[in-house]
Amino acid sequence: MTIVVILLGAFLINYLLDACFRSFWSKNLTVQVRFQDQPAMEGQEARLTETIANGKRLFLPLLQVGFQVHRDLWFSDGENTSVSDQCYKRDVFSVGGYQKITRTIPFRCTHRGYYELEKVELVTRSPLMTRKYYETLESRDFFYVYPRLVDSEQLDISFQKVMGSVLASRNLYEDPFEFRGIREYGPADPMNKINWKAAARTGELMVNLYGSTTAQEVMILLDVEDETIWKYDEIHEEEIRIAASLASRCIQEGIPVGFRTNGKDIRNGRTFVLKAGCGEQQVRLVSEGLARLDLNQKADPMEFVLDREREMGTGTSTTYVMISKNQRPSCVEAFLRLAREGSGCIWIATLYAEMEWKLPREEQIRWIRWEVEK
Repeated sequence: MTIVVILLGAFLINYLLDACFRSFWSKNLTVQVRFQDQPAMEGQEARLTETIANGKRLFLPLLQVGFQVHRDLWFSDGENTSVSDQCYKRDVFSVGGYQKITRTIPFRCTHRGYYELEKVELVTRSPLMTRKYYETLESRDFFYVYPRLVDSEQLDISFQKVMGSVLASRNLYEDPFEFRGIREYGPADPMNKINWKAAARTGELMVNLYGSTTAQEVMILLDVEDETIWKYDEIHEEEIRIAASLASRCIQEGIPVGFRTNGKDIRNGRTFVLKAGCGEQQVRLVSEGLARLDLNQKADPMEFVLDREREMGTGTSTTYVMISKNQRPSCVEAFLRLAREGSGCIWIATLYAEMEWKLPREEQIRWIRWEVEK
């Protein structure tokens, strides 16, 4: 009889412990997984941080924290990690009452992209390790991996041709916000430039002098369309790197850069379009837009993109730079129609070494062959 009572007592204690643990283990427990604040570049290392805060007295002897990210983010330690269509990371902690644990996990960015975290899955066991309990917490975050820049020596020829086109057609205009001084009035000066306060002070007519600014800009046209069922992702990735490098270089030289591509944004399925601009903000927008390009979505025909750009009527202040492997006549004709609208046109043909050059030698377009390694 004593043994029966002991067994019943043990069963009751275990039941009560499990019931209390089941009710309270997830109370005041917060778990967050966050990427580092700054974006990384393709091939670089980055970090994410796991933070666990237990805001109660209850001790959690075993807490498994699991989350998943894209397989292109590769955890170098490989511990508690499995990779299939996604990369699954699981870490085990022992969390005391009112304890906070922070762990930093390094990973390598093997591919450009836009990566998201959505949730964290928690698994724990009852005090006697007889049962499992599960909880899913929201932990939303995102991370940009920018395309890496191509070697500067490779880029020099393309950049010099772009700069040659820009400088050949550069038009200077007075900037009314950049005041340089005053001088004496001349017969060719308009009346609205007269500085009447200076004239009253000196007794002679004086006019304002202003600095000059340029209206010249570069519009990069990126083609990531595959004409056949064959996929050329290596070429398209190189095209994206060229576009990012060329945009960064032009902006460094003070030339506004815009973007138009037939590739689709992974977030909204729309083509990436960006008005011309300068400065660090523009570099960031270009890098983020290129990082979000999804080559798995079918790209629009490039002819539509070129005709749309021509309809926008940017004018003779624009140098167009086309980056494409496609050599079909309809695409060339659409680019020629655009060439007549702009101040200069350059076509960077991204081809494998064994690919034949089929593009015509048109005087209106400067051609560059860019060989891509397999």
